[in-house]
Amino acid sequence: MTDLLKIGSSALLGNQNQLATTSNNIANINTPGYTRQRTEYTSYVEWGVGRPQVTRLFDRFALDQFRRDTSEKAKQESYSDNTSILDTLFSDDSVSISKGLDGVFQRLNEANDEPTALTPRQLVISDSQALVSRMQSLSDRVLEQEEIVNDEIKLQLSETNSLIQGVYQLNQQVITSKKAEISGQAAPELLDERNELIRQLAEKVNIKTMEDDAGGIHINTQGGQTLVTNGNYYQFKSVTGDPDPRRTDIQLVINNNSLAAKDFNTNGLGGQLGGLIKYREEVLDQSINSLGQLAIAFADAMNEQNKKGVTLDGQLGGDVFNIPSIQALGFQDNSSANHLIEVRVEEGLGDQVTNFDYQVSFTSATEYTVQAYQGGDTVGSASGPFTIPGNTTDFQGSTDGLPDGIEMRFEPDSAFVAGDTFLVRPTRLAGVQIETNLNRPEQLALAAPIKVANPIENIGDGEIKLVDISSTDSDNSTLNNSAFDASGALDADAPTKVVYTLAGEYEVQDAAGNVLGTATSGREIMAQLQAGGAWPSTTHGSDYPGYEVTISGNPEPGDEFDISFNSDALDDNFNGLKMTDLQSADTMRRNVSGVGNNTLTFTEAYSNLVGYIGDTANRAQIDLAANTTMLEQSETRVADMSGVNLDEEAADLVRYEQAYNASARIISVSQTLFDSLLQAVR
Repeated sequence: MTDLLKIGSSALLGNQNQLATTSNNIANINTPGYTRQRTEYTSYVEWGVGRPQVTRLFDRFALDQFRRDTSEKAKQESYSDNTSILDTLFSDDSVSISKGLDGVFQRLNEANDEPTALTPRQLVISDSQALVSRMQSLSDRVLEQEEIVNDEIKLQLSETNSLIQGVYQLNQQVITSKKAEISGQAAPELLDERNELIRQLAEKVNIKTMEDDAGGIHINTQGGQTLVTNGNYYQFKSVTGDPDPRRTDIQLVINNNSLAAKDFNTNGLGGQLGGLIKYREEVLDQSINSLGQLAIAFADAMNEQNKKGVTLDGQLGGDVFNIPSIQALGFQDNSSANHLIEVRVEEGLGDQVTNFDYQVSFTSATEYTVQAYQGGDTVGSASGPFTIPGNTTDFQGSTDGLPDGIEMRFEPDSAFVAGDTFLVRPTRLAGVQIETNLNRPEQLALAAPIKVANPIENIGDGEIKLVDISSTDSDNSTLNNSAFDASGALDADAPTKVVYTLAGEYEVQDAAGNVLGTATSGREIMAQLQAGGAWPSTTHGSDYPGYEVTISGNPEPGDEFDISFNSDALDDNFNGLKMTDLQSADTMRRNVSGVGNNTLTFTEAYSNLVGYIGDTANRAQIDLAANTTMLEQSETRVADMSGVNLDEEAADLVRYEQAYNASARIISVSQTLFDSLLQAVR
């Protein structure tokens, strides 16, 4: 009878615990991170129910996969949302660079119809200023996106730090609770709360977890950097970028100890932070650099062509746009913060400019190498080593072997040191800083700088024609680059006359009648003289004299053809037509390694940029949909084990209620038997 009462009372308490556990499951069905619980018993040595133990039902492998999918989905969602914003921006016709380009070339065509009229010329300048405004506006808005990303990174770091600290504190509570419990297990509520914080942390950054014997969870990033241990925890810190002060970088500090800060490796970073970093590197950087590349290539092409013409003032044309130079950014551990490297695009080489960034690394006090980067990855191999000029005012450029049309001037603070490193971004701010240089319509050089004439005294029907202007650069200290002098006229020894001789050759003379050379045909006469060595390469540039003429028809011996500087250029649109040809010319380089891959027009380059952003946004949405599906599947797998099922819990509630009643009946029976025995002995 005593055994019966013992069995009944232990069963009653056991079923009461089962009812409490089931009720707790039902009550927490909507609690985030709650893991379904079950009360388990060991059989007692003698009679009755043994000690109860509440266990959490979960699949560790499913939970790990759920966290990984949570990180990937959060990363892709952040990446997709931000890329869609940029896609919307570039889809806006009001800021379209392509429309601005079309406007400039349309005005040039109108000016070519009336090359002497000032109004069409002024409209060219006005539309050029409008194009610059579009470039500046769009570039500014892209740079604003980087500022927004910086702010988002700081916000995400703050939230991530709170989660890391929360996990660390719960770790301590779990360890203490596990020691205090007779069962040797921590309170399930603490474990659920910790798991929920870890899930939220996985949304911020991809992590790996490992539980130790004490019950604490160690958390590392996928890159192996520690975030939480039993004894310490790390916090993220936003710092000014090295070397770019406009960029927010990330460091790790232990227990908020700034003196123990170390750089955080963002390669392969997941979660929302990883999505922001990926968007910044793969989309924003390429977009702003490509806008600058387009601005430089267009401005340089227009400048070079305008300088090959003559203005209404009778002078050689000048720059239509001002292309800015920039300073290289030095890394913080350089030997001096006062080292200066000025970087600009070499005149006439805008078609070689890429959207790459470059790293200049010094191997000694005077030698350095140049390595191109795109999206954080190297492009091609490093160029160099190069030796800096002895004069700090001299630029090094393509003739010295520097790649992609860039040239640099070095001004060290005392001296560079091996290991000094600089970041060069020649195109990044060009779209913002570029400006129009012309302020008078007369400055537009639509006419050719050379005029040719067929004297009426000629007997034959030969006709001289200006074919091309290749260069109007004045002489420098080394070479005669062209036959044009510094004042815009022709040199005294420039080719100014072609005489058809009895021998059937074309004799080229200067203004004094000196013979400079002969050509066997009337086709591209200056090129024939160049090939024949009329102008030694040691003293003359490859473009000398900078203009090309062709004589067609049938001249007679003694016929002369005159060449002179076009100082009174009226009703001449020779150079203006060359400028309009730039619209369809391959004047931009594809962003690949190597030299001379100039196979894009301005419009094609901009369309490629818009297409790249649109395609990236579309692929990001597709990847987000796929990651969302994967997360739903892993979440279902976790829920199958850990989730609360109301139907199942309701059935358990009925079952345990019946068992509880039956247990109460056992006690009642034992009481009746006891009373009967007492009654029998009275």
